[in-house]
Amino acid sequence: MTSLTNKPTRRHGGFMATAIRSKSSPAFLLSSLPQTQPSCEGDGDLDVVPSCGDLIDLRKLKDKNTLAQVVLNIARKVLPEWQTATHVELERVSGAMTNAVYFMSAPNHPCVLLRVYGIGADQLVDRQHELEWLARLSRMSTSLSPQLLATFGNGRFEEYLDSTTLTHDDIHDSDISQQIAQSLRQLHDVVQYYPPPSGDDSSVRIEAWKDISQWYTFMRELLNQQEWKEKLNFLELDKLPKEIELCKNYIERFPSPIIFAHNDTQYGNVLQLEKTGELVVVDFEYAGYNPRGFDIANHFCEWMYNYHGNNPASMDLEKFPNDEEQLRFLSAYIDAGEEDDTDNNSNNNMTKDMDPKELQQEVLRWVMVSHLVWALWGLVQASQSEIDFDYFHYFTQRLQMFRKLLYQSLEEEQQ
Repeated sequence: MTSLTNKPTRRHGGFMATAIRSKSSPAFLLSSLPQTQPSCEGDGDLDVVPSCGDLIDLRKLKDKNTLAQVVLNIARKVLPEWQTATHVELERVSGAMTNAVYFMSAPNHPCVLLRVYGIGADQLVDRQHELEWLARLSRMSTSLSPQLLATFGNGRFEEYLDSTTLTHDDIHDSDISQQIAQSLRQLHDVVQYYPPPSGDDSSVRIEAWKDISQWYTFMRELLNQQEWKEKLNFLELDKLPKEIELCKNYIERFPSPIIFAHNDTQYGNVLQLEKTGELVVVDFEYAGYNPRGFDIANHFCEWMYNYHGNNPASMDLEKFPNDEEQLRFLSAYIDAGEEDDTDNNSNNNMTKDMDPKELQQEVLRWVMVSHLVWALWGLVQASQSEIDFDYFHYFTQRLQMFRKLLYQSLEEEQQ
């Protein structure tokens, strides 16, 4: 999860396949891609990305000049245009919640974004999986799309785009919200070109359930430590396995199409390009196949957080989109699919003739799963991260919301 400070004009790293463009974009991927479906296995895209095994240890590199020299040495190895650079300037971006992110610049050299993976982030992010998706999306992009430039042992270099990051207030704006819906729909439709492995849904790696399983296992290991056992005692986590089972059994009775999902569309991961005003979805650390309902529900949950406010770790329940806001977003999402269906004579429109209220019911069922996923994420971070953020409070709030919505859903079903 990345949240980056909004500045008036900033070149900001990210990925934008044309399929991820908002409707303000002058071009769309779905009308320009070949009508074949490439496999997601063994693409070979990463083979052409320069890489080295060098590490950047931020725990030791406290001196800014020493850090800059280490970064320069790595850049010279993997970025051809930086081989003649004699020094670099690094500006750390505030608000990043998983990694350390820097703007790297030097005279007569293109600015790039440096991302150093956070301590313990390997418990949260499958880097190989992430990089494979970034390479696929990069292959689908145009000249406007930022690229994966190179990787090193615990990080990577990315291209910039001239853009500003959306704010908490921006995603509540009706026009911008509809643009986000359109962008999200275009991203979801990437599944038409990179479909899951053939077979039934049980053979597909569903990111939500994979993350829950992985991070719950970490929680169990944490409970073996006396300090954490005492700290977590009030939450009665011995009940959680049964609650997860109840949640999964409930939600699987209401199918939601499997799509390519971003899984983290909070405001810090949506940029607005300076020249065109179009939106760009960035940061694909948690991306992968997920039910459509989950990805949209997750975005709705992000309405409740202001990561640059006075209480960045606290959710504001009153900010969750109301009925009108939800339906406006979902209508824009559906309309985006219908326009692409007309433009491309596609028979793969997964929301064809769908009523927004029907999609709304699908989405709201998945809100509790979003709370569960990010609750467990918060606990992993609380035990390891050095970032100044109250992850433990974040964890407890989201866990409590998961439980509240779970039992509320089960009770309503019995009535």
